[in-house]
Amino acid sequence: MQAQIYEYAYKDFKFQTMPSLMSVLHVLVLFLAIFPISRLQIRTQTNANSRFVQWMNGLFYLPRGNELRVRKEYRLLSDEERRSYHQAILLLKNDRTVLPNKFDAIASLHHLNTASGAHGGPGFLGWHRIYLTLFENALREKVPNVTIPYWDNTLDAELPDPRRSIMWSPLFFGNGNGAVVTGPFRRFTTPYGPLRRDIGADRRLMSKTDLENVFSRRWMWEISNPSAEDRYNLELLHNHVHVWIGEQMSRIESSSYDPAFFSHHAFVDCLWEEFRQRQRQHGINPGRDYPRIVGDQGHQPLVSMGLGRLLVVDGINDIFTQRIYSCQRRPECVPGTNHCGSPYIRCNWSTRTCLPLIMSNRPNNPVAQGPAQQQVPWWARLMQRNGLFG
Repeated sequence: MQAQIYEYAYKDFKFQTMPSLMSVLHVLVLFLAIFPISRLQIRTQTNANSRFVQWMNGLFYLPRGNELRVRKEYRLLSDEERRSYHQAILLLKNDRTVLPNKFDAIASLHHLNTASGAHGGPGFLGWHRIYLTLFENALREKVPNVTIPYWDNTLDAELPDPRRSIMWSPLFFGNGNGAVVTGPFRRFTTPYGPLRRDIGADRRLMSKTDLENVFSRRWMWEISNPSAEDRYNLELLHNHVHVWIGEQMSRIESSSYDPAFFSHHAFVDCLWEEFRQRQRQHGINPGRDYPRIVGDQGHQPLVSMGLGRLLVVDGINDIFTQRIYSCQRRPECVPGTNHCGSPYIRCNWSTRTCLPLIMSNRPNNPVAQGPAQQQVPWWARLMQRNGLFG
């Protein structure tokens, strides 16, 4: 029933030797010289119409100037930034100049033949990095300066009941149980029916221990399929969150039609970037660290990624975080306050833990039936009265 659920069983791995580093670098230099990112063309075997292909071509570019976009934790966005992000998604969803609409069109890339190297191997991280960049460029066609916020689900995992996190209120993702009828994405339709969720029914969110485990490793092969142990495997940890959200998000072919997908993957990408920064501190060049053992042929370094003329190994190029975007630090307690840089995240100074606000526990599935009520701590109410939180 869920043949493509976010879980992978590998059998009969073939150990394959990666080409020499110098040969890879020579190919990359030649490739980037002939096909700069600003001129990439999407190459797909789908039945996409010419308008879709033309639109996708225009999303492959490097921004002008040296100022990087900054991806923030969802709850660290200002109210205006959050509204702008939601508006950009809705404008894509309502733009039918590309069929069925631009949001669904770009979502389809995640499960069509363009995505053969997107899951189950070391290409997972680079493929999704480029996919997020294309989506972000599409958003910016609608609302300039919008960036994808990442969702640090480890904050929610600290709650006694993560299902009550403010993330599942109308302010953010909307309700987490049943058809999505609250929030900015209410009544979204997908090729797999109305957008639905079933948060907390299976699996789990990522924990701080998970991050510590990942950051304890030094090489990409130690955190990637097929060679990583489960506790260090970033793709496997990400799978758990997909299944925890449930319904469309729990399956590869449908997950990208839920806007929560992009914030979840933005978090995974920011974790990978933090891992890469730690590699540099240990004298490892992450731009040259592609595993020798890759499993499926679609993850071989010199095969097509399926996005433009990019190769799989291009996903580890530093150009994305040197020229396009950076990740703001994960939320931390702000000295002298009782919050973590947001009115929606409080600080427990006894444990120095950032915890999201929670919704009231009203009966009869309150999140799905009406606007959620937040339990606002006394200090937040005081700050609101004093005008410190708008």
